[in-house]
Amino acid sequence: MKLEKQIPYGDSPAPAGPTHLAYRRDIDGLRAIAVLAVVLFHAFPTVLRGGFIGVDIFFVISGFLISSILLRELQHGTFSFAGFYARRVRRIFPALVLVLAACLAFGWLALFPDEYQQLGKHVVGGAGFAANFFYWAQVGYFDTAADTKPLLHLWSLGIEEQFYILWPVILLLGWRLRANLFAVAAILALASFALNVGGIAGHPTATFYSPASRAWELLLGAGLACLHARASAASRRLPVPGPNLLSWLGVALLAAGLASITRASQFPGWYALLPALGALLLIAAGPQAWFNRVVLSNRPMVWVGLVSYPLYLWHWPLLSFAQIIESREPAPAIRAGAVLLALLLAWLTYRVVERPLRGGAARWKVALLSVLMAACAAVAGYIYLNEGLPTRKVVQDNLANQKALVVVEDKANAAACKKRYGFDSMYEYCLQADAVKDPTVVLLGDSHAYHVVAGLTKYYGSVGENLLMLGTRHPYWGLDPEADPYQQATQPMLELALGMPSVKTVVFSTHLRFGTNPDQRVWVDAARDTFRRFIAAGKQVIFMNDVPIIGFDPRSCIKRAGVASSATRVPCAITRAEWEQQVVQHRQVLAGFAREFPQIAWFDSSTALCDNHRCQAMIDGRLMYRDANHLSYEGDLLVGSHFAEWMRQRALSNH
Repeated sequence: MKLEKQIPYGDSPAPAGPTHLAYRRDIDGLRAIAVLAVVLFHAFPTVLRGGFIGVDIFFVISGFLISSILLRELQHGTFSFAGFYARRVRRIFPALVLVLAACLAFGWLALFPDEYQQLGKHVVGGAGFAANFFYWAQVGYFDTAADTKPLLHLWSLGIEEQFYILWPVILLLGWRLRANLFAVAAILALASFALNVGGIAGHPTATFYSPASRAWELLLGAGLACLHARASAASRRLPVPGPNLLSWLGVALLAAGLASITRASQFPGWYALLPALGALLLIAAGPQAWFNRVVLSNRPMVWVGLVSYPLYLWHWPLLSFAQIIESREPAPAIRAGAVLLALLLAWLTYRVVERPLRGGAARWKVALLSVLMAACAAVAGYIYLNEGLPTRKVVQDNLANQKALVVVEDKANAAACKKRYGFDSMYEYCLQADAVKDPTVVLLGDSHAYHVVAGLTKYYGSVGENLLMLGTRHPYWGLDPEADPYQQATQPMLELALGMPSVKTVVFSTHLRFGTNPDQRVWVDAARDTFRRFIAAGKQVIFMNDVPIIGFDPRSCIKRAGVASSATRVPCAITRAEWEQQVVQHRQVLAGFAREFPQIAWFDSSTALCDNHRCQAMIDGRLMYRDANHLSYEGDLLVGSHFAEWMRQRALSNH
């Protein structure tokens, strides 16, 4: 393979001529740095903490190369939107269609219905180049849940293609109006950068995923292309002051970014200048600068650069699927194997798929690729709309436990309850057994109240009571909500429960565990004040001590029929000693409360799950948890049945 004859990113092979760019090996070498940084960060995040900035390098490269091609065509009168987007289809679609189809095929064999449904949704987003908007609405890039989204990395592809919807139009208008195109790019870049810096503190997820706050990186490369085009139009080369100095300064900026930027950094923000300017300086330095000529242009770097696009597409689904199958971070050997497999698949994709389909201007290739992409989206949409196809044979054996992993919610009940009590924000939540009658029992708490509401509703309904659940943050009086809208909504709910004359019993259930450290004193004092107020109002107060945190994904207890996994957990439990260790200080505080408030009844939810040796996450083959700390619907009912028996025993002892 003659590397010097390969083509730049986004272009198509063609005979040498005035409308085609000269190939730069060093830019492929820069691509290699970008993709290897991203892959290493995803596979071994502690080794290269700032590796995710490789995407920013890609943005600058893309802006430079694509804009250079557009400007060259404008200069020679050969530009057309049809030709531009046909090239984009031939460049982007072949590898992407293959990866999306492979993900759907693997998901059919290995994923549970809720996982497969989510994958279907994300394939639609990826095929429509809108993945950044999909993830913007769900999680941040660095959230733990991001590890189980096999197509998360397509957010960057979405931003690129959204940019190239508008940028060719702006260039064409500027060209026809004889505007200073460099000035146009610079003004737009400054506006985009201002959005980035202005939004990063208050809206970090939106700033990360929004094309408006990311466009400046592509526009940096585009601005450099405009300078080159201006020099070319004047039949001269763009003067580069000290190419070696520019190159080494670019290397220093990239190294500083890789070493100093971490998940905790407010990124992109000001930090993104390090990779973006570093990449810009390396490109501006030109192919004759020493670092560009010797390091970036060496054969291994160029080879990695040539397969960088399929490598980027393949590596994250492999690592993410490994995380899903293992139900935890895969062992280093598995992650290393995934990276090697990604390299092999990238090379095969480049040789067998990309090169044959990218070349030439045959319309049938564009039509075929467009149909295949639409087919991927259609199949994925069908999977999403049909709840991940739970009738697949490979998931039938464990269907009940797979359903246990999904949150069960009565949305109609919640809507009716919110309407009755005038709750009009997403931060206010309630459920009521009988929406017509006044409540007699209130359950107060966060998601750890919600995960016992079905069992408690069943019990209280059986004895003629009407339970109202009020969803809060920390259900204690007078806490400073600071900027937390859920805590802001909590105080009015506490006041509502306290002021209802029909309510005779108040049950507290929350994930918050008390401690004896001075910095945790605020929670203890707020709880004491809350208990005093409700007791003084004549309410019976019941405190439900929470269930154990099992510390593992209950999915690891379910055998996946379609794929081998080292993670099937036997037993599906933690030791009693582990549970006791979790609540040492919490129980000390509760013991003090029990002495101070003998009127309060204390129910230990763990009695439903724990014996003297273990606390079980699976009982009689059925999952009691839907994640590491929340009960499944069956776990909810089990705790409710133990609560009912505890209440009956209390009633007998009181007689």
